[in-house]
Amino acid sequence: MKLRIVAGGILAERYQGEAGLQVLVHFPGLVIQGDETVEVISRGEQPTAILAGRIFGWQNAAGDMHRLEDVHTDLEPLLRQQSIEWCLDALEGPYILVLLKLDGSCDISCDRFGQVDLYYQQVDDGIVFATDLSLLPVSSRAGDYDQVALAHTLCVYGNRPAKRHTLYRDVRRLGVREISHWCDNRVSFREVPFRPVRTAPYGERELREYSETLLDAVELRSSRHGNIVYLSSGWDSTALLACLVKLHGARKVRAVTGRMKYAERSGVINQFEIDRAQAIADYFGVKLDFVECDYCRRGPEDVNRLRPFLRSHQFSNMAVLNHMGVAEYVAQTSDGEAVFAGEISDGAHNLGFAQFTTIFHPVLEFREYSDKMASYLFGPTFLQLFQNDQFTDDPVYNLLRGRAGEAIFDEPAGGAPSNRTRQLLASFFLRPNRLPLWSLRNIKMLTEGGAAEYSKEMESTYLSHAAEAASQDMLYSWYLHLYNSFHWQSSTIRTLPLTAEANGFHLALPFWDSRLQEFLAAMPESWGRGLELKPTKYPLKWMLERYIDYPLHLQVGPHSYLYDVDPSFSHAAELMYGSALVPCLKNLLRPRPYRDILSPEMFDLAYIDGVVDHYLNGAEKRGAELNDLVAICWLSVVGWYGN
Repeated sequence: MKLRIVAGGILAERYQGEAGLQVLVHFPGLVIQGDETVEVISRGEQPTAILAGRIFGWQNAAGDMHRLEDVHTDLEPLLRQQSIEWCLDALEGPYILVLLKLDGSCDISCDRFGQVDLYYQQVDDGIVFATDLSLLPVSSRAGDYDQVALAHTLCVYGNRPAKRHTLYRDVRRLGVREISHWCDNRVSFREVPFRPVRTAPYGERELREYSETLLDAVELRSSRHGNIVYLSSGWDSTALLACLVKLHGARKVRAVTGRMKYAERSGVINQFEIDRAQAIADYFGVKLDFVECDYCRRGPEDVNRLRPFLRSHQFSNMAVLNHMGVAEYVAQTSDGEAVFAGEISDGAHNLGFAQFTTIFHPVLEFREYSDKMASYLFGPTFLQLFQNDQFTDDPVYNLLRGRAGEAIFDEPAGGAPSNRTRQLLASFFLRPNRLPLWSLRNIKMLTEGGAAEYSKEMESTYLSHAAEAASQDMLYSWYLHLYNSFHWQSSTIRTLPLTAEANGFHLALPFWDSRLQEFLAAMPESWGRGLELKPTKYPLKWMLERYIDYPLHLQVGPHSYLYDVDPSFSHAAELMYGSALVPCLKNLLRPRPYRDILSPEMFDLAYIDGVVDHYLNGAEKRGAELNDLVAICWLSVVGWYGN
């Protein structure tokens, strides 16, 4: 999907005839271009809107979802009558929408969650919006680099700038719930206020409501012609498989799983996942195909081939190699089926603490409970203790903090209670290790001044308003809202739909359904997020046990990867030290290309050089230094415009 909007007299004329994109709309001072996937929605000869992406349906004021059978006949009357603000909250799906006015002005927005990226760059007398960076002027003249965005990319899991940022100082992305308005050769921006919901006392009725909502979210995105699931062995993708079999029968469902082999020394690293996925597929009578994600003998050619794609979307993470491999296989073997993945479920249900990795222990049930302990530390009960200066007596906090070794922790903020809320949000979204008060001073890549600058800008851009507004009973609602600006648009998540799109199909993520998001935003701490005895992802597991057919007896044993039985095992170490990529990665790092864009005021370049030296000299590292190496390496692999 490629869309470009060029607004401004001289600028619009300059881009009008550029090859590769079709001119969809041409008003005085406004040119909108797109590829064959972008739709012009019209009433007669008059264009009403431009749609890039997919809209599955719309919600009325009562929250009822109405399916859109035909975008043109069903959607055009709504777009003609309603405002862009109404569209943002009512329309369901990942999309960019441009509402066109008779006077040549337009309103531009993405869906309520910002599932699709829209970059923009102001140039001369106008502005250019585009779905990727290669369509902007920055791709031919880069200018200055954004050091805060680089810090977030290098230091926070996901390895991509936060939502409004890019690697380039004069390029931004449209924020979550942000609208741009073009009129009279001027551009303006406004934000539709987020309306958080309060946690509610859920019971038996809500368990059934959740089950019906998830089934409907899957049905809304499914196809009677056939459906494919990106299948892991975890609860989320297997739940989608169960839903699809219930809705369409096993003959209309199949699955695909990656078989991961990063180095000869470790062999297949996800055999636990493969065995369980096969057993679950066999239970449902569903065909399961395997895609070989083997980097023992290949890899450099994939990196070189994918580099333009990665650079145009700011992806600096090795996950994209697996995602692209699976997407290419699906594109080669599919016949128009709907394709599904269970991504973002961990964050939506349990703030991301659902991987059995908080405390490694032979008893898996304890590992699950340790995930709940980590989730509890960011919940409303702990926030109250934190704000009332009672948190230092909390045994759960002291246990997990005590396991952090020599890590530095910040002092709790004084002043208004919102200052403590801001610290908790920063600990969650702006740190590589999510533990309340874990300090940026632990990050060796940043200078003291760099850490201060990063914290100041990121908190003011994303967290300050939330900290002021997030009461204890609205805390989960704010977490889920902010996730859209952070991890859910990172290089480990956005690569899934974008690699699918690059191969000519769409990937559905039902856990992003607005009704599910609203349900989970109001879900209380006692439903698997706190220290009670309900499991993580409580409503999902209740559904699988009592509402639909599901092989609960197969969800036993190690979760997915070798680290489930060997905590010292690392995906990153196998790829960095044992794969066919190693010579390529070392050659890329040898000239220290990162020095061209990293400011010495922001980054400790001597430390980074030392990390690279260790790698080039053959030393194998673990922990923080390995994580730093991987981040620097993949930024250098992908590169940036201007180098």
